[in-house]
Amino acid sequence: MNRNTTMESFTPGPEPQFAFGAWAFMGGMDDRFGKGYNPFPLKLEEVFEMTAKIEGMAYVCGHFPSEFPDDADLLAKLAREYKVGIGSVVAKTFGARFKNGGFSNPDPAMRREAIDNVKRSMQLNNTLRPIMKEIGKPLGCQHAVLWQGNDGSNGLFLCDYAKAWSLMVDGYIEVLEAVPDCNICLEPKSGDPAEDMFVRETIHGLFLARTVEDKVRERLKERILKEQPDLNAAEFFELLHQEFSAVKGRIVQNIEYGHAHIAGGKLAESICLALDFGILKQLDLNDNRKHWDNDHIPGSDNLNEILEAEYWLYWKGFDGLWNFDIWPQRVPGETKKETIRRFAEHLVECINATLYRREIVKRLPPPGEMQKYFRDPDETNISKLLRSVMNQKLSFPEARYRG
Repeated sequence: MNRNTTMESFTPGPEPQFAFGAWAFMGGMDDRFGKGYNPFPLKLEEVFEMTAKIEGMAYVCGHFPSEFPDDADLLAKLAREYKVGIGSVVAKTFGARFKNGGFSNPDPAMRREAIDNVKRSMQLNNTLRPIMKEIGKPLGCQHAVLWQGNDGSNGLFLCDYAKAWSLMVDGYIEVLEAVPDCNICLEPKSGDPAEDMFVRETIHGLFLARTVEDKVRERLKERILKEQPDLNAAEFFELLHQEFSAVKGRIVQNIEYGHAHIAGGKLAESICLALDFGILKQLDLNDNRKHWDNDHIPGSDNLNEILEAEYWLYWKGFDGLWNFDIWPQRVPGETKKETIRRFAEHLVECINATLYRREIVKRLPPPGEMQKYFRDPDETNISKLLRSVMNQKLSFPEARYRG
């Protein structure tokens, strides 16, 4: 377990550092019922230019291979020119090409392609990380987000579950051993596009990380004993510790609000678990009605559930990236210029809605004082508390679009 797990150690976290996913804006926002919801897809430089004009938006994220090209020099040039950080070069191992899985794909050639995509994403993050520090965006490129949308099962009697999990675990081991320094930031989801994804919730991610680390440790033990059988116990464990440290703790998590809603659990519980284990490095903020991954403005559907989660993010000191993963399918305008403006204003409202909730959170009692509500969980009292805070006049510097 990590810091901020006892009442004595609660320390408020820093103010949010915001990012957004370029994927929503660089395509047609198509779905299976139609194409071209966005008739004016943005080019990569237009995304950076728009981002630079949004107050409070510090980073942009994109997939490789997709929105981000295999060109670290170009990405560095855009970041420097517009003073916009790259939150993460996100590894793409999903979509029609990977319909039968990425790391768990039974086709060796397709599995190899997925693994190579992740390795290259990690390498790009490693290359770009010094540039992020140079331009004052230190949260940038600390990890490669990995959402394994097609790693799962579809239907019944159609999956060798043990073999699929074994392939997935070995895939993680390969990329972590091949590319040092860059963490893998896995993103759980219950399903879609795979009907039942393997890494469905935070706890599955924790299990996966522990399984990967256990397997690496056992392999290292066997190799060290075979190659250096004359080591005494102290020398053996010192060498094991040195070599194991290259992998230990490098599988972290990105929790998406909407994915937690759909999974049916509590967003706050998932966030507390990830924070207490020290693995929460990114959030994907959005919202939905709990039956489809709509990617609405966060707080528009599940305000109180998100407030509870963000209360603990504040008091447990979350200091990672706040990334808006949204899909404003009905926002595009009649011209490209109008579309860019409407997209930017949509992102501005994402920021302001989050800052508004932050002000509510700051006015709630700290965890020590909240214990009386936890000991006597009468919802009458918490309802009164929330009303008393929300009825206060809240004021904060709102973000704007300077376009």
